[in-house]
Amino acid sequence: MKVRKIYCPYCDVLMDYKGTKRLQLGRTGLIFGDLDNILSGALTASIYECPRCGKLEFFRYKKIKRKKNDTD
Repeated sequence: MKVRKIYCPYCDVLMDYKGTKRLQLGRTGLIFGDLDNILSGALTASIYECPRCGKLEFFRYKKIKRKKNDTD
């Protein structure tokens, strides 16, 4: 996977790549409990953090489909 070079919009420093994580969607309710969480699923996102101010940037993770004859 290729890591992007993302700069913090506030500090203008290179942000640190923190990895790709699955973020749970939905919410927990008083009556139905975790049912909304279970039905909503999760979103896979790449996460970047500014080492100076702590700002986080999230990008939707997209798996790139490669053709059989593609080379790296």
